[in-house]
Amino acid sequence: MINGYYNLIVKNYPWYVDEMRGISIGSEINFDWIMAINIRVELMHVASSQTDVKLKTRRDQETLKECSDFMLFDDQNNFLIHNEDAAPSIYKSAYLISCKISSSDYQGVSSPEEEFTCYCYPGHLPGNAFGFNSAGFVFGVNATYPKLMVTNSFPRQILNRLMLSAKNLKELEKIFRTVPCSYGFCMNIGFAGDDPNILESDWNSEFFNANSESTRQINPHLFNYEIAPTENSQNTVSKHCIISPKMFSIDKNEDNFFTSQYYYHFNHYERIEIDEVLNMSSMRRKERTELISPPTNLKELLDITSDTADSSYPIFRTPRKNDPSELQTIATALFDLNRKTLSIFVKKPSDSYQPLVKIRF
Repeated sequence: MINGYYNLIVKNYPWYVDEMRGISIGSEINFDWIMAINIRVELMHVASSQTDVKLKTRRDQETLKECSDFMLFDDQNNFLIHNEDAAPSIYKSAYLISCKISSSDYQGVSSPEEEFTCYCYPGHLPGNAFGFNSAGFVFGVNATYPKLMVTNSFPRQILNRLMLSAKNLKELEKIFRTVPCSYGFCMNIGFAGDDPNILESDWNSEFFNANSESTRQINPHLFNYEIAPTENSQNTVSKHCIISPKMFSIDKNEDNFFTSQYYYHFNHYERIEIDEVLNMSSMRRKERTELISPPTNLKELLDITSDTADSSYPIFRTPRKNDPSELQTIATALFDLNRKTLSIFVKKPSDSYQPLVKIRF
């Protein structure tokens, strides 16, 4: 299985294999282990699955819970917040990486020029948690758990890494729609760049132009993408736009294509119909969020990300005996898309509302 993924990656994106080799050399850890870490999602799925063709999982519902995302956009607010949930060991070993990568020639094929800043796990390729790139895109990843995995497609973390190279929305959506994924995931995307042409997308205009009586161009800049594998290696992708209440107002939203002002996403599919493991933590975090009044400002939004009212399945998580996975919220990323800053909290945000670090992008 590892060799199959390796051969697929080295044939299509050999520069990412070189990147993993660099991690291996720098850390003095065998390359095979680094390769395994970067297909951990698929390996964990297989390890917890029956040995049938479709690799159907029977993983315990209690052990799957990773990350929460919240978006708020109106006249006063323009935020994307991501709670990064992981093993407690990652709390002290994760790091920020900021890099600029020049293009290189690979037997006549050029690797992309890239510039990005990401929160990374040790041994992992960038793109698995949260960060931003030089085109103006910011992102937070939600894990999802479809019961189907296909082995003749690219590992999830390769798609996560590949998206950092996107220079515009069309490139980003092309990756989601045309690079076959082995396993599912969800991407929360914001745009804080200065060039509105970067956001050109037929996927936007087809919907808004058909439903708007106004000739004013509507260009959303906050998005939620759900991606799921299929047996024919053609991704199922659902796109959802988060828009200002003043941007667009119609009663019909039959395709569930947009939400006005406030949106949140956890670790299960909201729009794609697929057989999946519905873990209790994800459902309970959503249920708790739905009980809280929608936020109207940043403080209220941070209070939601810090919420612990559901002691068994809190939104902001700390290691607990009744949590079989023992995950915790190791960082909270606040993207202020108006001020173009990333603030990172490593303690509960509502304790002081003061981040550990703030970075401009």
